Amino acid sequence: MDIYVVGGSKYLKISWERLEELVERLADKIRRDYEFDVLVGVLRGGMIVAHLISDILGVDEIYPIGCTSYVDIYKRSTTRVYHPLIIEDLKNMRVLLVDDVADSGNTLKTILENEVLPKNPKECRTATLHIKPWSKFQPNYYVEVTDAWIVYPWEKFEIIRLLGPRFIQHLGEKEGINYLAELVDKKLEKIKEILTPTEPSLKR
Repeated sequence: MDIYVVGGSKYLKISWERLEELVERLADKIRRDYEFDVLVGVLRGGMIVAHLISDILGVDEIYPIGCTSYVDIYKRSTTRVYHPLIIEDLKNMRVLLVDDVADSGNTLKTILENEVLPKNPKECRTATLHIKPWSKFQPNYYVEVTDAWIVYPWEKFEIIRLLGPRFIQHLGEKEGINYLAELVDKKLEKIKEILTPTEPSLKR
C-alpha cells in the first residue's frame, strides 16, 4: 500500500491501475454470490466504481444518487441526499448499491433506508472498495479495510486544495508541495497554480 504520513495523519494513495485491480476483486466477490438487475451508484466516487462494475459484470441499468456528509476533510455535516434516486419503483428488482468507501457508514445507511428500500426492491445489497474500522454500517461486499484517508485518482484537485495548507504547515512550503505532488502525481507547477489562485480581473 502507498501510505503517506503527515502531521500524524495517514493517507492512502490509490492509482488508476490499483483502482482497476480493486474493482475487479470486488466484482469477483459479487459475481460469485449475487445476481442483480440494477446498479445504484453514489455520487461522486461510488458512481465511478458502479460504472466499472457494470462494465465487468455486464449489467447496463445504472442510476446515480447524490448524498453528502463532508464539509471538509475529517469534518462531517448532517448526511443529506441532494440528488434523489429517479427510478420510482424497484419492485421485483434486485439492487446493488455501490459507493467507494464506508467511512462512518451514514451515507449508505441513509440512502438504503430513505431512498432504496421505500421503493420496494426484491432485494438490495451494498458494495464498497474500502471500509473504515469504525464504520457503523458494514457493506455486504468490500475489498480492503483501512484507517487512512483514501486519495482516489478522480479527486486529485480536491485533495490538493484540502491538503495543501496542511502539508505546508507540517512540512514547510517546499517539502510540503513536493510531498503533495508525489501523493497526487501532479507536477510542482500545477500544485502551486492550484494553491495560488489568481485575482479576478476587474472590468472597467
